[in-house]
Amino acid sequence: MRYPVPRICAAIALTCATVASGPALADEIRLLSAAAMQSVFKEIGGDFERTSGHKLRIAYGTIGGISGRVLAGERADVVIGSTLSFPELVQRARIDAASQVTICTTGIGVVVPAGSAPPPMASSDDLKAALLAAKVVVYADPVRGGAAGVHIGRVLRDLGIADKLRQQITLAAGGDVTEVTLAQGPGALGMTQTGEIVGKAGAQYAGPLPAAVQNYTTFVAGTPAGEQPSQAVLQFLAFLRGPEAAAAIRSKGMEQGGAHVTVR
Repeated sequence: MRYPVPRICAAIALTCATVASGPALADEIRLLSAAAMQSVFKEIGGDFERTSGHKLRIAYGTIGGISGRVLAGERADVVIGSTLSFPELVQRARIDAASQVTICTTGIGVVVPAGSAPPPMASSDDLKAALLAAKVVVYADPVRGGAAGVHIGRVLRDLGIADKLRQQITLAAGGDVTEVTLAQGPGALGMTQTGEIVGKAGAQYAGPLPAAVQNYTTFVAGTPAGEQPSQAVLQFLAFLRGPEAAAAIRSKGMEQGGAHVTVR
């Protein structure tokens, strides 16, 4: 599905043309974001604040959790969800349809503690064997609404090993799968969105899920319906589409925009 963005893109283009003249008056931008973007914002959030003069106040959650908070009335200047979660937010007049900007796309990958031999991941049979051999299997609790956790739970059922793994599974909150996996020590195997794995200390990226069971999530930013975004917000959205953000996104194993990407 493609999103209509002419108005917001025109405003962002104008912001890009004027930002070089110097930072505007300092403003605080309240951001509700999918947790998969956390590693990106840790890398570039400070740069945005220094160059713009604005402050980011960020709250993270699973995609389902973010949607629930917005639908319950929590207000943010910018919301980052997915192409699957935003249609309801638009339909229920929480997000301005014309404000939507595609940020990046990520698949699901496998993480093991650094120093461990990464298991083969070429086929569904490889994944099944690796999971059955793991001491602990970690992924995000599907009940919390994370896209990766929901998909992985379905994959385990489709592979016919959900019951066999019941005693080995540790469910993470979402956004912390890599950290929980590393805490389990040697023999642990985690599965989460690639952006939550690549570049983290002590983590070894074992590769993407096999193509037959892969799932991609495209992240989208939007602003509240019925409100005119501030110059600070437009400046932030322009920053997310710029070269510095693109480099950080790629360094986390994701791809700017809506392209599918495989990191090896």
